[in-house]
Amino acid sequence: KPFTPFQWASMFPAEEYTRRALIVKDEFQAQLNRKSLKYNWHDAQTTVLEGVMARGDRRVGRVIEEAYRLGCLFDSWTECFDNDLWMQAFENTGLDIDFYNLRQRGADELFPWDFIDIGVSRKFLYREWEKAMRGEVTPNCRMQCSGCGAAAFGGGVCYEGKN
Repeated sequence: KPFTPFQWASMFPAEEYTRRALIVKDEFQAQLNRKSLKYNWHDAQTTVLEGVMARGDRRVGRVIEEAYRLGCLFDSWTECFDNDLWMQAFENTGLDIDFYNLRQRGADELFPWDFIDIGVSRKFLYREWEKAMRGEVTPNCRMQCSGCGAAAFGGGVCYEGKN
């Protein structure tokens, strides 16, 4: 997902996503308080397409246009989603879904969204990615500043100057 430490991570293949989602679903149903729990998840085909839309560059616009020409409309509505048409759109435009979803990004790879300044530095996000890979947790910023860079915006909720 863009603007997070996991923007460098690859997604799981659809089959692995489904396998893991079913494990979570089964664990939810095994809980004693299962009636008070609700677990929603997308089907794998929708998740794959969402991954491309979130991580894609301007070339994905050709896929969206081609999908529209093929008849895709209101595809965020489950009953209107036609995965076969979307796969045809990718094939027709020559774009590879796996290029966007199934590869880990390098530290220096430029992302399509890098020109947008969200206040949190890329350097900080990459440090967080490395920490996540080591299983380390960053303290809550209300307790200890981690130097994300958000204070540069001078607004919103930032505790950098208060610790």
